[in-house]
Amino acid sequence: MFCFIMTKPVQISLNKEAVNPMKAKRIRPDEDAKFWCQAGLDKDGFEKRFINNTIGFGVFTTAFFQKGAFLLEYVGNRISEKEAEIRERKRRKKKHSYMFHFKWNGKHVVDATDVPERMCRYVNDDKKANATMKLKVFNNYPRLCLFALQDIHIGEEIRYDYGDENVPWRQHFHVIL
Repeated sequence: MFCFIMTKPVQISLNKEAVNPMKAKRIRPDEDAKFWCQAGLDKDGFEKRFINNTIGFGVFTTAFFQKGAFLLEYVGNRISEKEAEIRERKRRKKKHSYMFHFKWNGKHVVDATDVPERMCRYVNDDKKANATMKLKVFNNYPRLCLFALQDIHIGEEIRYDYGDENVPWRQHFHVIL
């Protein structure tokens, strides 16, 4: 058995960040996005949960995220507009699509259908969103990055505005009697 006796008093100082992680030095959101995008990984702090048969899955937080924080990258196969139209026609009957259309040096589409392990494809649409998608370019390569529009607390569902009024769940049907 060993016993250590201290002969000099040791001063231990706790910095503010150690006492209150909410005041920890914040990584710039663009730097955080670049790191996670280039790593090819989803950031920690999220889980996919089944909501119901109409909505399917959603993404919920397991950590707190400050307003402006980078959340997730929308990842998938880069395809042309023409290929996107062909794939959409084939998938209409299944009523699911994980395509994100954006413009960068011409038109581009990211199809996340074949990338089920990445979280961002499960983030649902909402006009009253708590996140927003931004196009960022790192090393001359476009990335679709999701950022927090407000503080997002543990257990909240992440949602962003898809910006398309023609999606089926935004269609309002009126019953005429």
